Amino acid sequence: MRIQTFLGKLSVEALRQMDEHINHWLEGHGVEPKMVSQVFGYEHHHHEGGTAEPVVVTSVWY
Repeated sequence: MRIQTFLGKLSVEALRQMDEHINHWLEGHGVEPKMVSQVFGYEHHHHEGGTAEPVVVTSVWY
């Protein structure tokens, strides 16, 4: 089994872009997903005063 992980920001437009990216990747590689998981978290920006931006991580096992 293999895995592909996608990282995206949490805005409506960013999620739409991630959907398009994942769909394009699935079609382009001809894979059949076996399992998908999503987790939410924060990406810390140490160079920007320690701010944290919410992100979603989507993992596709195939």
